[in-house]
Amino acid sequence: MIEIKNLSKIYKIKDEEIIALKDINLNISDGEVFGIIGLSGAGKSTLVRTINLLEQPTSGEVLVDNKNLLLLNKKELRIVRREIGMIFQSFNLYDQRNVLDNVAFPLELLKIKKKEREKIAKEMIHLVGLDNREKSYPSMLSGGEKQRVAIARALTTNPKYLLCDEITSALDPDSTNAVLTLLKEINEKLKVTIIVITHEMKVIEKICDRVAIINNSKIEELGKVSDIFTHPKSDIGRKLVLPESSKIDFTTKGEKIRLIFDGTNTKDAVISELILACQAPINILYADTKILEGATFGHMIIELPNDERLKEKIFSWLDNNGQEYRKEG
Repeated sequence: MIEIKNLSKIYKIKDEEIIALKDINLNISDGEVFGIIGLSGAGKSTLVRTINLLEQPTSGEVLVDNKNLLLLNKKELRIVRREIGMIFQSFNLYDQRNVLDNVAFPLELLKIKKKEREKIAKEMIHLVGLDNREKSYPSMLSGGEKQRVAIARALTTNPKYLLCDEITSALDPDSTNAVLTLLKEINEKLKVTIIVITHEMKVIEKICDRVAIINNSKIEELGKVSDIFTHPKSDIGRKLVLPESSKIDFTTKGEKIRLIFDGTNTKDAVISELILACQAPINILYADTKILEGATFGHMIIELPNDERLKEKIFSWLDNNGQEYRKEG
């Protein structure tokens, strides 16, 4: 388990103090995929780099498996860091080394014999699906392949934790989906705890179990992805979860309601059934639904007809069928 307690980070630039993190408290359980999301400058990358002390906190505690990293000497810290792999947005591969040598590099630093480190490196290369690329150099690889190499390299020391800092930001959509699918498979096969730093909610939706939303150096929300996706409580949570809803044209005169899909409603075609049952015209203004954990989550904003009798029928149908909603505009 990773425990972060009352963590703060302040940068001092000349006579000015810049607060990067303020009183952060998080518990990340073994085996989960945990997301940390926020806009640029929110503090998320600083936060993930404090987990392995690449950034030294100003105050607070970082505990990994009950060991306070801030109390360890250099040798003890190096041992713990072997349990924490890290992957970066920019891949950080060595251009003069081929894939096999890049992946084996951490083991070379640990003075593992060449035969053994190549054996381990080949196993990791196979795991990420790059068997035919062992002798290729980074310049010959696509962005998605480079990130797979970085993932394989991070896994060579058999880490218990994997820190991923914006690792899909430089990738196209297809490569992003492939890398995220790979991470989920690694989590399930190897039981590696994965911490994902991102500014994109679609990354969180794809693989994370829980998520913390960070804003202005503080944690604004924390919970299951499905809960935050359906009921964001903070302004920044609503901005991240519903980025397009702010563009909806609310100038039309009809009453508007937001339908909330929280995974409990078993109806597959709510709108179709609603229209047929009430014989009422309904205008869909916005919709964003996702399948998470095998259930439907998301939001839909609809405009109701200007007929009080029909509106009464619609509200009655929604109530009787257990469909959550709230008024908008």
